[in-house]
Amino acid sequence: MRHFAKIALILCCMPALMGAEIYRWVDANGVVNYTQQKPLGIPSERVVTGTAGTRRATDQPATPTDPAAPGAAPAPLQNVEQNADLSPAQQDALDALRAAETARQTELANVRAANCERARGVLARLSERGRIRVRDDSGSERMMDEDERQTRIAEAQRGVVENCNEGSG
Repeated sequence: MRHFAKIALILCCMPALMGAEIYRWVDANGVVNYTQQKPLGIPSERVVTGTAGTRRATDQPATPTDPAAPGAAPAPLQNVEQNADLSPAQQDALDALRAAETARQTELANVRAANCERARGVLARLSERGRIRVRDDSGSERMMDEDERQTRIAEAQRGVVENCNEGSG
């Protein structure tokens, strides 16, 4: 419901924003945000509005700052029905938002799948071997002690839980 309210607010303000610069960015939790000022230090896309509809001018790719962050919301724009009260420009903007959300969901699923495979591989390597060699910051090799190994196993298990479960995201 919270996402629907955001979408409704954007659509209500659309006539006032025609021609204004809007920036689209994704926060650490995977939530898509829109602002009139470019966020500092965060990858964003400039959304150019006009009477012919809305298009994106990519300044930088809008990607999550932490792709493995759990709790990504389902696609809220898929539930918004076509409304006869929307102008053609607003309907075009809504369609663009839907397409962007679908692309974001696909990208998030791909990142989760890659993180899942990586976490499973790390967990398998840490669980199978008794003695593990690691390189420190200076480039020299050392043996990983059991406490560090158990800590890394726990991290890998969290990665599997966060990225490999069907219900996550």
